[in-house]
Amino acid sequence: MERWRVAEKNMDDIDKKLVSLLQKNGKLTMKELSAELGLSITPIYERLRRLERNGVITGYHASVNPKKAGFGFEVFSSVTLESHKSEYLREFEIEIEKFSEVMECYHLAGTFDFLVKVLVHDMDEYAEFVNLKLARLNNIRLVQSMMVLKKIKQTAVLPLIDEVSA
Repeated sequence: MERWRVAEKNMDDIDKKLVSLLQKNGKLTMKELSAELGLSITPIYERLRRLERNGVITGYHASVNPKKAGFGFEVFSSVTLESHKSEYLREFEIEIEKFSEVMECYHLAGTFDFLVKVLVHDMDEYAEFVNLKLARLNNIRLVQSMMVLKKIKQTAVLPLIDEVSA
């Protein structure tokens, strides 16, 4: 929380509005951003470059609907390791990054060690992923799978500004 407060101090209201606009539509042109924010193109450009340099804006990408792209089976796999030695944890992290089916992976404190978001075409492909890839990693004690029935909410948009007053 404290890091966010420090970053927040480095962003003024215009920066927050700029980032919010781009989070909603990354294809906005400098001209459109300029009109929306009431600034000329040069200050908008300079603000964007500063936000990129400071790591606030980490990239630009297309948002793809997985189902429309043929990836209709989403699974969260909780993974528990046998040993929690640092070298085993790091080995797991290195290996899990190699799997294209893994969209996200989190090291957690709690009931299990890692939560892995897997996106595949169907149940057969998930079974193949677990049996041929995940289960073959060293130090795996338990893998539990939770299939997504319905996605209620998913967003990558940070609430930088109060949308009611914006």
